[in-house]
Amino acid sequence: MSLREHIRSLGRRLSTAQKTDLLVRRQRLETRITAFDQRMITLLNVSDNTQWSSQAGKLRAAEDSADELSDCDSATPADMDLTPELYLLSLPSSLAPGEIARNSLESFATIEAELRRGQINDALHELRLALGEKSLSFRAEVRNANSQRTSLRAWSNVHKHDSNARRQRKRYQWARTALTRLGLLPEFLATLHDISEQDLKMSGDLTEENRYGQRSETLPWFWRLGDSITGGTGSCPRMRECEYQCCRCNPCSFCK
Repeated sequence: MSLREHIRSLGRRLSTAQKTDLLVRRQRLETRITAFDQRMITLLNVSDNTQWSSQAGKLRAAEDSADELSDCDSATPADMDLTPELYLLSLPSSLAPGEIARNSLESFATIEAELRRGQINDALHELRLALGEKSLSFRAEVRNANSQRTSLRAWSNVHKHDSNARRQRKRYQWARTALTRLGLLPEFLATLHDISEQDLKMSGDLTEENRYGQRSETLPWFWRLGDSITGGTGSCPRMRECEYQCCRCNPCSFCK
């Protein structure tokens, strides 16, 4: 579990032990980030007057919403103002526009761009897996639950997969934003789009293959990416099951 997820799980009122544990975790992360930044600044060989992006440093990214942060942030005492989980690392994508060319960091930016592409591909792959597992859990567990205990357990699994899908969406958003700031791989960026809240919902057409009057003839865009971009989705049995249940009675453009 990441530190940000741990903070969100704490709730509004923290005990003394929780505050102490959170402070220790943040201090450890701050130490790791400081050591990493020192190495990266030495490697990049940037000058003291180098300008960094307005999103760099102790700032929340624009795509973060208030409901995704812990309530304890508003009730954090002054001695716990350290929030390294909100930092951006010292990478070429954190530089202000024009600084990459001015400092001759094109080679480093290209390396980061390729790493960001891999991060995006991994996040989208894990997102599809999480949604497929969510759909399968709904069909195989929730609909077949015959007691309150099994129903609660089934819905718990559905919520777990939904939480994982949202986590992967956040990974995708961060990587896509960083790649956009780099200004590289425009053809790859053109294939990427926003992932809305509606895209994370499993329609009745997907969970009920015999449903009358099906409406969803197309899936969200990240289901239709080619193998050359995402590395393929057909290698996973769970993914094939999800695609089969979705399109067995009403094939979509993804399966045609």
